[in-house]
Amino acid sequence: MGIKKIAKSILRISKEREIVPIIHPIQSDQLFNGKTAMITGGTGGIGNAISETLYSQGANIVLCGTNTKKLKELQNNHDDSRYFSLEFNSVEINTFQEKIITASKRFDGIDILICSAGVHTENVDFWKMTPEEYDRVLDINLKGTFFTCLEFSKYMRDNKRKGHILLISSSRGSEPAWSPYGVSKWGLKGITEGFAMMLLPYGINVNAIAPGSTATSLIGFHEGDSIFTFENHANRMIMPDEVASLAAYLVSDTSNMITGETIHISGGRGIIDIR
Repeated sequence: MGIKKIAKSILRISKEREIVPIIHPIQSDQLFNGKTAMITGGTGGIGNAISETLYSQGANIVLCGTNTKKLKELQNNHDDSRYFSLEFNSVEINTFQEKIITASKRFDGIDILICSAGVHTENVDFWKMTPEEYDRVLDINLKGTFFTCLEFSKYMRDNKRKGHILLISSSRGSEPAWSPYGVSKWGLKGITEGFAMMLLPYGINVNAIAPGSTATSLIGFHEGDSIFTFENHANRMIMPDEVASLAAYLVSDTSNMITGETIHISGGRGIIDIR
Protein backbone atom coordinates (compact mmCIF):
# COMPACT_ATOMS: atom_id res chain seq x y z
CA MET A 1 0.00 0.00 0.00
CA GLY A 2 1.41 3.40 -1.02
CA ILE A 3 2.03 6.29 1.37
CA LYS A 4 -0.92 8.26 -0.04
CA LYS A 5 -3.34 5.37 0.49
CA ILE A 6 -2.09 4.86 4.03
CA ALA A 7 -2.54 8.56 4.78
CA LYS A 8 -6.08 8.51 3.36
CA SER A 9 -6.95 5.44 5.43
CA ILE A 10 -5.70 7.09 8.62
CA LEU A 11 -7.68 10.25 7.82
CA ARG A 12 -10.84 8.24 7.12
CA ILE A 13 -10.55 6.30 10.37
CA SER A 14 -9.98 9.49 12.38
CA LYS A 15 -13.02 11.12 10.80
CA GLU A 16 -15.17 8.08 11.49
CA ARG A 17 -14.35 8.43 15.18
CA GLU A 18 -15.52 12.06 15.11
CA ILE A 19 -19.03 11.28 13.82
CA VAL A 20 -21.57 12.35 16.43
CA PRO A 21 -24.80 10.53 17.29
CA ILE A 22 -28.05 11.39 15.52
CA ILE A 23 -29.67 14.51 16.96
CA HIS A 24 -33.11 13.74 18.34
CA PRO A 25 -35.78 16.47 18.30
CA ILE A 26 -36.20 18.38 21.55
CA GLN A 27 -38.83 20.78 22.85
CA SER A 28 -39.05 23.83 20.58
CA ASP A 29 -38.77 26.24 23.50
CA GLN A 30 -35.41 24.65 24.37
CA LEU A 31 -34.07 24.22 20.84
CA PHE A 32 -31.66 27.15 21.01
CA ASN A 33 -30.80 27.30 24.69
CA GLY A 34 -27.23 28.54 25.00
CA LYS A 35 -27.05 29.44 21.28
CA THR A 36 -26.49 32.93 19.88
CA ALA A 37 -27.90 34.10 16.56
CA MET A 38 -26.67 37.19 14.70
CA ILE A 39 -29.29 38.53 12.27
CA THR A 40 -28.55 41.22 9.68
CA GLY A 41 -31.50 43.15 8.32
CA GLY A 42 -33.06 42.39 11.68
CA THR A 43 -35.40 45.37 11.81
CA GLY A 44 -37.16 44.31 8.59
CA GLY A 45 -40.30 42.19 8.60
CA ILE A 46 -38.65 38.83 7.92
CA GLY A 47 -35.51 39.50 9.98
CA ASN A 48 -37.50 40.62 12.99
CA ALA A 49 -39.92 37.68 12.73
CA ILE A 50 -36.95 35.29 12.71
CA SER A 51 -35.38 37.01 15.71
CA GLU A 52 -38.63 36.76 17.69
CA THR A 53 -39.02 33.07 16.86
CA LEU A 54 -35.46 32.20 17.86
CA TYR A 55 -35.71 34.34 20.98
CA SER A 56 -38.89 32.50 22.04
CA GLN A 57 -37.01 29.21 21.60
CA GLY A 58 -34.18 30.16 23.91
CA ALA A 59 -31.60 31.86 21.68
CA ASN A 60 -29.55 34.93 22.50
CA ILE A 61 -30.17 37.49 19.77
CA VAL A 62 -27.78 39.97 18.15
CA LEU A 63 -30.13 42.07 16.05
CA CYS A 64 -28.34 44.06 13.35
CA GLY A 65 -29.55 46.82 11.08
CA THR A 66 -29.19 50.43 9.98
CA ASN A 67 -32.41 51.79 11.53
CA THR A 68 -31.04 52.91 14.88
CA LYS A 69 -34.44 54.10 16.12
CA LYS A 70 -36.04 50.70 15.46
CA LEU A 71 -33.04 48.90 16.96
CA LYS A 72 -33.43 50.89 20.17
CA GLU A 73 -37.18 50.25 20.33
CA LEU A 74 -36.72 46.51 19.89
CA GLN A 75 -33.90 46.46 22.45
CA ASN A 76 -36.16 48.14 25.00
CA ASN A 77 -38.87 45.53 24.42
CA HIS A 78 -36.68 42.59 25.39
CA ASP A 79 -34.76 41.10 28.27
CA ASP A 80 -31.37 42.81 27.99
CA SER A 81 -29.50 39.71 29.12
CA ARG A 82 -30.47 37.78 25.96
CA TYR A 83 -31.02 40.54 23.41
CA PHE A 84 -28.45 42.89 21.94
CA SER A 85 -28.98 45.39 19.11
CA LEU A 86 -26.06 46.40 16.93
CA GLU A 87 -25.84 48.94 14.14
CA PHE A 88 -24.64 47.11 11.03
CA ASN A 89 -24.43 48.48 7.50
CA SER A 90 -24.09 45.84 4.78
CA VAL A 91 -22.05 48.11 2.50
CA GLU A 92 -19.42 49.01 5.12
CA ILE A 93 -17.36 45.87 4.57
CA ASN A 94 -14.35 47.16 6.50
CA THR A 95 -16.45 47.16 9.71
CA PHE A 96 -17.70 43.55 9.49
CA GLN A 97 -14.88 41.94 11.44
CA GLU A 98 -15.18 44.48 14.26
CA LYS A 99 -18.96 44.03 14.44
CA ILE A 100 -18.68 40.24 14.65
CA ILE A 101 -16.08 40.51 17.41
CA THR A 102 -18.33 42.94 19.33
CA ALA A 103 -21.28 40.58 19.01
CA SER A 104 -19.25 37.53 20.03
CA LYS A 105 -17.95 39.26 23.16
CA ARG A 106 -21.48 40.19 24.21
CA PHE A 107 -22.57 36.55 24.44
CA ASP A 108 -19.25 34.71 24.59
CA GLY A 109 -19.56 33.46 21.03
CA ILE A 110 -21.88 33.28 18.03
CA ASP A 111 -23.35 30.07 16.63
CA ILE A 112 -25.71 31.24 13.89
CA LEU A 113 -25.60 33.92 11.19
CA ILE A 114 -28.77 34.87 9.33
CA CYS A 115 -28.37 37.33 6.46
CA SER A 116 -31.71 39.02 5.92
CA ALA A 117 -30.50 42.46 4.79
CA GLY A 118 -31.69 43.37 1.32
CA VAL A 119 -33.29 45.98 -0.92
CA HIS A 120 -35.53 45.91 -3.97
CA THR A 121 -34.80 47.58 -7.29
CA GLU A 122 -36.39 51.04 -7.37
CA ASN A 123 -38.08 52.58 -10.42
CA VAL A 124 -38.05 49.23 -12.20
CA ASP A 125 -37.62 49.75 -15.94
CA PHE A 126 -35.46 47.38 -17.94
CA TRP A 127 -34.67 49.96 -20.62
CA LYS A 128 -33.77 52.72 -18.20
CA MET A 129 -31.71 50.80 -15.65
CA THR A 130 -28.67 52.76 -14.47
CA PRO A 131 -25.26 51.56 -13.29
CA GLU A 132 -25.87 53.44 -10.03
CA GLU A 133 -29.06 51.50 -9.27
CA TYR A 134 -27.42 48.23 -10.27
CA ASP A 135 -24.49 48.87 -7.92
CA ARG A 136 -26.76 49.98 -5.06
CA VAL A 137 -28.74 46.73 -5.12
CA LEU A 138 -25.85 44.36 -5.80
CA ASP A 139 -23.63 46.01 -3.16
CA ILE A 140 -26.19 45.29 -0.43
CA ASN A 141 -27.85 42.09 -1.58
CA LEU A 142 -24.88 40.22 -2.99
CA LYS A 143 -21.52 41.80 -2.19
CA GLY A 144 -22.53 42.68 1.37
CA THR A 145 -23.91 39.19 1.99
CA PHE A 146 -20.82 37.53 0.54
CA PHE A 147 -18.40 39.41 2.79
CA THR A 148 -20.62 39.16 5.87
CA CYS A 149 -20.61 35.39 5.44
CA LEU A 150 -16.89 35.35 4.72
CA GLU A 151 -15.97 37.29 7.88
CA PHE A 152 -18.31 35.15 9.96
CA SER A 153 -16.77 32.00 8.46
CA LYS A 154 -13.29 33.21 9.40
CA TYR A 155 -14.49 33.89 12.94
CA MET A 156 -16.02 30.40 13.22
CA ARG A 157 -12.96 28.69 11.72
CA ASP A 158 -10.45 30.58 13.84
CA ASN A 159 -12.40 29.88 17.03
CA LYS A 160 -13.13 26.26 16.08
CA ARG A 161 -16.88 26.79 16.40
CA LYS A 162 -19.56 24.84 14.55
CA GLY A 163 -22.87 26.34 13.53
CA HIS A 164 -25.15 27.56 10.77
CA ILE A 165 -25.39 30.26 8.11
CA LEU A 166 -28.78 31.02 6.57
CA LEU A 167 -29.35 33.42 3.68
CA ILE A 168 -32.73 35.00 3.00
CA SER A 169 -33.04 34.99 -0.77
CA SER A 170 -36.16 35.17 -2.96
CA SER A 171 -38.18 33.08 -5.37
CA ARG A 172 -37.05 35.65 -7.95
CA GLY A 173 -33.71 33.87 -7.84
CA SER A 174 -35.31 31.00 -9.77
CA GLU A 175 -36.90 33.18 -12.45
CA PRO A 176 -35.37 35.00 -15.45
CA ALA A 177 -33.36 37.91 -14.04
CA TRP A 178 -33.57 41.28 -15.76
CA SER A 179 -33.54 43.57 -12.71
CA PRO A 180 -30.61 44.04 -10.31
CA TYR A 181 -32.78 42.49 -7.58
CA GLY A 182 -33.32 39.33 -9.62
CA VAL A 183 -29.63 39.16 -10.52
CA SER A 184 -28.66 39.48 -6.85
CA LYS A 185 -30.96 36.63 -5.85
CA TRP A 186 -29.53 34.38 -8.58
CA GLY A 187 -26.14 35.17 -7.08
CA LEU A 188 -27.28 34.17 -3.60
CA LYS A 189 -28.10 30.68 -4.83
CA GLY A 190 -24.50 30.31 -6.00
CA ILE A 191 -23.13 31.72 -2.75
CA THR A 192 -25.28 29.27 -0.77
CA GLU A 193 -23.93 26.27 -2.65
CA GLY A 194 -20.34 27.54 -2.76
CA PHE A 195 -20.11 28.44 0.92
CA ALA A 196 -21.78 25.14 1.85
CA MET A 197 -19.11 23.26 -0.07
CA MET A 198 -16.26 25.26 1.46
CA LEU A 199 -17.52 25.33 5.05
CA LEU A 200 -19.10 21.93 5.73
CA PRO A 201 -15.66 20.42 6.51
CA TYR A 202 -15.43 23.00 9.32
CA GLY A 203 -18.81 22.06 10.76
CA ILE A 204 -20.59 25.12 9.38
CA ASN A 205 -23.84 24.34 7.58
CA VAL A 206 -25.12 26.78 4.93
CA ASN A 207 -28.62 27.00 3.43
CA ALA A 208 -31.01 29.61 2.07
CA ILE A 209 -34.72 30.36 2.06
CA ALA A 210 -36.41 31.77 -1.03
CA PRO A 211 -39.70 33.42 -0.03
CA GLY A 212 -42.19 34.67 -2.55
CA SER A 213 -43.82 38.06 -2.04
CA THR A 214 -44.00 38.44 1.73
CA ALA A 215 -46.29 40.75 3.65
CA THR A 216 -43.67 43.22 4.91
CA SER A 217 -43.02 46.94 4.65
CA LEU A 218 -40.32 46.22 2.04
CA ILE A 219 -43.10 45.83 -0.54
CA GLY A 220 -45.44 48.36 1.04
CA PHE A 221 -47.52 46.01 3.19
CA HIS A 222 -48.95 47.36 6.44
CA GLU A 223 -50.67 45.64 9.35
CA GLY A 224 -54.33 45.00 8.48
CA ASP A 225 -53.84 45.05 4.70
CA SER A 226 -55.30 42.24 2.60
CA ILE A 227 -52.78 39.53 1.78
CA PHE A 228 -54.58 38.52 -1.42
CA THR A 229 -52.30 38.47 -4.44
CA PHE A 230 -52.17 37.22 -8.03
CA GLU A 231 -48.41 36.62 -7.71
CA ASN A 232 -48.85 32.93 -6.95
CA HIS A 233 -51.57 30.35 -7.47
CA ALA A 234 -52.23 30.16 -3.74
CA ASN A 235 -53.49 33.76 -4.15
CA ARG A 236 -52.00 35.07 -0.94
CA MET A 237 -48.73 36.54 0.21
CA ILE A 238 -46.37 34.68 2.50
CA MET A 239 -46.40 35.77 6.14
CA PRO A 240 -43.11 36.59 7.90
CA ASP A 241 -43.85 34.08 10.66
CA GLU A 242 -44.01 31.28 8.07
CA VAL A 243 -40.51 32.18 6.89
CA ALA A 244 -39.35 32.41 10.51
CA SER A 245 -40.60 28.91 11.33
CA LEU A 246 -38.66 27.46 8.41
CA ALA A 247 -35.60 29.52 9.33
CA ALA A 248 -35.65 28.18 12.89
CA TYR A 249 -35.60 24.63 11.59
CA LEU A 250 -32.76 25.29 9.15
CA VAL A 251 -30.47 26.85 11.77
CA SER A 252 -31.12 24.14 14.35
CA ASP A 253 -29.11 20.95 14.71
CA THR A 254 -32.16 18.94 13.62
CA SER A 255 -31.46 20.03 10.02
CA ASN A 256 -27.75 19.30 9.85
CA MET A 257 -28.11 16.89 6.93
CA ILE A 258 -29.67 19.61 4.76
CA THR A 259 -26.86 21.63 3.23
CA GLY A 260 -26.37 23.92 0.24
CA GLU A 261 -30.12 24.06 -0.37
CA THR A 262 -32.30 27.02 -1.33
CA ILE A 263 -35.73 26.11 -0.03
CA HIS A 264 -38.71 27.93 -1.52
CA ILE A 265 -41.64 29.14 0.55
CA SER A 266 -43.44 30.88 -2.25
CA GLY A 267 -46.79 29.29 -3.07
CA GLY A 268 -45.08 27.69 -6.05
CA ARG A 269 -43.37 30.79 -7.49
CA GLY A 270 -39.97 29.89 -8.87
CA ILE A 271 -40.80 26.17 -8.81
CA ILE A 272 -44.04 25.37 -10.64
CA ASP A 273 -44.99 28.96 -11.44
CA ILE A 274 -42.39 31.02 -13.29
CA ARG A 275 -43.29 34.37 -14.83
